[in-house]
Amino acid sequence: MKKILIALMIFAIITRFAFLEQRPMDHDESVHAWISLKNVVESPSYSYDPAFHGPFLYFVISLTFLAFGDSDFSARFPVAIFSIIGVFFAFKFERWFGKSAYIFALFMIFSPSILYYSRYARDDIIVLSSFIAFLYFYLLYREKRELRNAIFAVIFLVVIFTSKENWVQYFTVVFLALTLYRYMRRDFTFDRNIIPCIVLFIFLSSFFYSSAFAYAINGKNWVEVILSRDWIDRFFEKSIPYWFSQGLGSAHEKPIHYFINILLRYEFLALALAIASFPLKIERKFEFYEIFAICWLVIAFLFYHAMAYKTPWLVVHLVTPLVFFAIVFIRRDFFDNRDFKITFAIGLIVTSLISVQVTYFEYNNVLEQPLIYVQTQEGAIKMANRIRDLVSQGYSVAIFAVDGHYWPMPWVLRDEKVIFTTTCPRGYDYVFAARRDYRCLSGYEIVANYELRKYWEFYELRKI
Repeated sequence: MKKILIALMIFAIITRFAFLEQRPMDHDESVHAWISLKNVVESPSYSYDPAFHGPFLYFVISLTFLAFGDSDFSARFPVAIFSIIGVFFAFKFERWFGKSAYIFALFMIFSPSILYYSRYARDDIIVLSSFIAFLYFYLLYREKRELRNAIFAVIFLVVIFTSKENWVQYFTVVFLALTLYRYMRRDFTFDRNIIPCIVLFIFLSSFFYSSAFAYAINGKNWVEVILSRDWIDRFFEKSIPYWFSQGLGSAHEKPIHYFINILLRYEFLALALAIASFPLKIERKFEFYEIFAICWLVIAFLFYHAMAYKTPWLVVHLVTPLVFFAIVFIRRDFFDNRDFKITFAIGLIVTSLISVQVTYFEYNNVLEQPLIYVQTQEGAIKMANRIRDLVSQGYSVAIFAVDGHYWPMPWVLRDEKVIFTTTCPRGYDYVFAARRDYRCLSGYEIVANYELRKYWEFYELRKI
């Protein structure tokens, strides 16, 4: 079994790190990298803003910047590492589920949505992998009742809580599964280890949300910082209302069937396995992990389909509970069934080919690949190279978009003397203006145009 784990980890490392810088940084990735560099590393001034999700991502990216320098690779490095952690812990469920855990690990490696967004500087894979690790340590704690396993479980809960606001969905799964299990077993005993776990959770969460205790000024001690109204008010007044509003209405609003279409196109194997594993007859009380699997699947589908906000990276939060449900309830005699083995192998090969195609070859094809969303096009790289050339020749350059939608250019050109502005610039030798905004400029001629994203172009204008 150790050889299988080593082979899986090698596959995970190769698929996550090979050509990691190949795809241009998209809008959100570049913003995350920029905040990590400018507001954490260079000038520590970070404060939590729910529009850009939790603080954890910025702190871990800043660590890789300090270790390896600021680059696209180092910005994506922490997410790739967490994805590998997810593969590792998925395999470790072999302790309870036997060979079906191999299916879980294989999905964590080759799932099209998980692989694509494991090479992407966003929070979703961090949250997902941390939840898998939490569940592993929690099941281990239930088995051995060792405090250290509870502590590891809490640490990964903190990562989820400080990474993204969909912690609400994940914490609901945990709470509901525990409540149902205890009610069904009439188990209402109090676990004394919960007290140190709560203390640790509060301490670590406040550490991140208070910007690493940045508010420990004017003689405040640590207790005052942990209980500081500065970050607590910001969290409750900004975070929860902001994401409730996103759930009810959003610029990223999609129809209710949006995720089903993506799952059918890319994650058909996960859907098929979950359906094939559905327990048709219940002859005993459910074990805790079975209740957990049901709660995770049901709450995930209700949560993300009910939300107005729908984007393709959220699919990873749907495909994983599908697969976990499958490995929990799959009939063990399937592994001795020749037809099942052949069918699964064919499905896995097709899934892997789709993953390779989308991740390494068609990563910019937003028109034909619905898994890809507002991805930066090669025109942005050409525009950046052109600007570098102009700056090196001594020309003054401004980049102009009324709504500030010129990302990822501030990140790509972070070392160049370029002005970014949302008001019409005057007096520059060259202005690169959003196509819908350039008409305010006079005394300039259009000499080129660049496609930053599909249907979002910039003109290069030269002063006459």
